[in-house]
Formats: sequence, C-alpha cells, structure tokens
Amino acid sequence: MKALLYISAAITVIAALIAAYVHSPKFGHLPEGSRLERVQKSPNYENGKFRNVYKLHADAPICKLTAYQKLLGIVWKFLTKRNDTVIPSAKTDLIHLDGDENTLVWFGHSSYFIQIEGKRIAIDPVLSNVSSPIPFLPVAFRGSNVYAPTEIPELDYLIITHDHWDHLDYETVTKLKAKQVICPLGVGAHFKHWGFDMSKILEMDWYDETELPNGFRIICCPTQHFSGRSFTRNKSLWGAFLLTSPSGFKIYIGGDGGYCPHFKEIGERHGPIDLAILENGQYNENWKHIHMHPNETVMAAEDLNAKALLPVHNSKFSLSTHAWNEPLNEITRLCKNNAIRLLTPMIGQRVNLKDQDQHFSKWW
Repeated sequence: MKALLYISAAITVIAALIAAYVHSPKFGHLPEGSRLERVQKSPNYENGKFRNVYKLHADAPICKLTAYQKLLGIVWKFLTKRNDTVIPSAKTDLIHLDGDENTLVWFGHSSYFIQIEGKRIAIDPVLSNVSSPIPFLPVAFRGSNVYAPTEIPELDYLIITHDHWDHLDYETVTKLKAKQVICPLGVGAHFKHWGFDMSKILEMDWYDETELPNGFRIICCPTQHFSGRSFTRNKSLWGAFLLTSPSGFKIYIGGDGGYCPHFKEIGERHGPIDLAILENGQYNENWKHIHMHPNETVMAAEDLNAKALLPVHNSKFSLSTHAWNEPLNEITRLCKNNAIRLLTPMIGQRVNLKDQDQHFSKWW
C-alpha cells in the first residue's frame, strides 16, 4: 500500500509538471474571437479543423502513420540512436550585407534568409538547438547551428509556413525584429499570444494574394500537410508561398508537404518560377503522404516549371531514420541529367540569386 501511494504521488507530480510545461508560452495559443470567426469561414475548414485538399488513399489517411509501423518503434529509434555527425558550415555577415545584393543564406533544415531587391526576409527561422517541445530531442547536428537571432538584421518580412516546432521556433521569433509577419490562417494566434503587434500580422488562406509595398506580391498556396504544436491538430492552416519581386523574380517557398497535383496547378497558373525551395529530407514510407521523397521533390520542381531548385528540410535535425546526407546524395543523382539547376549550398554559404553560373561543392 505504501509503495502504491509513492507511485501515485510520483505520477501526480509528473502529470502536474507536464501540464505546467504544456501551458508555457512556447506552445502558443489557438485562434479566438474575430480571428477564430475568420478561421471558421475558410473553405478549407471543416468540422472544427483545417483539412487537406487531396486524400490519396482511403485506407491511409493523410497526416497519420501508415499502419504497418508503430509510432512507439520509431520513437525508440530516435531515443537510442547515437549521433556523432559534424556538419561543415560557412558564415555570412548578414548585418553588413550590401543592400544591393540579391542573396540567399540557408541556416539548415527549412530556415533561410533572403535579401532581394532591397527587402530582407526570413523564412521559418529555427536558430535553436532543438526542433521539438522536448528540450533534448532531437538536438541539431554539431556544426549546423551557427547563427543566433542577434546576427539577423531587422527584417522587412518574417514568413512562417506552418506552426510545427521545426518551422516556428518561439525562442527565435521572439528575438527577431520584423516589420511584418506573414503566415497561414490561424498561425497569427501564436504571435498574438507572444506579444506581437497584431497590426503587423498578415494571415492568409490558400490562394489569397496580397500586394506588398514597393511592388512585391505574395500568394499563399496549398500544401499536403498538417499543423499543431501540442496534442491538438489542424486548428491553424499550413501552406507554401509564392513571392514575386518588382522585377518579376519568382520564389516558391515550399514549406512541408507530400507530392500532390497542386504543384502542377501552381506551375501552370504562375510559372515559370525562378527558384523553387522544396523539402528534401526527413521522409519515410510511413509518412509518405505528408513529406516528399527525393524523386517527388524533383517531380514537384518540374511541375512548378522551376528554373532552379534549392532542396531543404535536411542537414540540421534528424527527424527520420535515413542517413543525414542521403537526401542530398539522392537529389544530386536525380538532377544529374535534369534541366533544372540544382543549388546545394553549405549552411551559411551565400547564394547569389541572379547568378546562373554559381557552382557549389559536394560538401556533404
């Protein structure tokens, strides 16, 4: 009886600690008030949550693991996997970057900085050492986490594709300075909870198109994915963005998502696209409907009618069971005889956006 009391007390304490942690600010907040009303009016919102456009297989629901592998087994692999990988990286001084340069700098995974035609933009910046609510799992590869928020200049736009921890990092975004935040519908609730000026938050539904100052234009595009920072899923939208500069240079900001017909639809409607930034990593047969394999990344770039492809979602965090450099090896092999120009910069290396002759080493 005494042992049972001790166990019960321990469980109560642990449950209380977990509950307190889950209610900490970093978990964000769900939409409410007028923002919830706008969410509920979205054509992509149904039965209390957002939904994907396409359902590929009736027996394999989108956003769920396929039945032949248990989630517990995957988690166990993460917990027991030893990671001694060291990632090479460079360092570009972004604070003192020439304002006339058209440059992209990749931070690893799906985080990157773009300066184009006088505007400074950060996309899904995760400059922390972890990419989940668990403080020690998964930890970034050594050498990959080389930038701090203080090394990012004031931004014209902070673009967030969805609210997963490896794309929306509380510790990073609350330290950055941005004139405007652009995100899918419902994600603004997190920023409101974190004290942001809501007049500077632009939330967009799929296919919303907005004219930005100085001749820029942005369109929110659908992706085949899901959202959520805790146990509640799909209360905010996920998406991609097509950014067009005043000169007409088009960048597709892909976010996360499985391969679907919407790539071809976007390519036919808005192509050709100068640069497609697409996920290539953390794929697995067990979640093939919400993440692309390398061959699908190439197919998506072709569908988008892209002139150049930057593969991301790799080389910082291990969120699947494949080798860390497998995505880069595969995409390089697949693009060897492809007309699309493949960009494979090292983390922190400067990419000259309008230089079609820039080459990159096989650093991985």
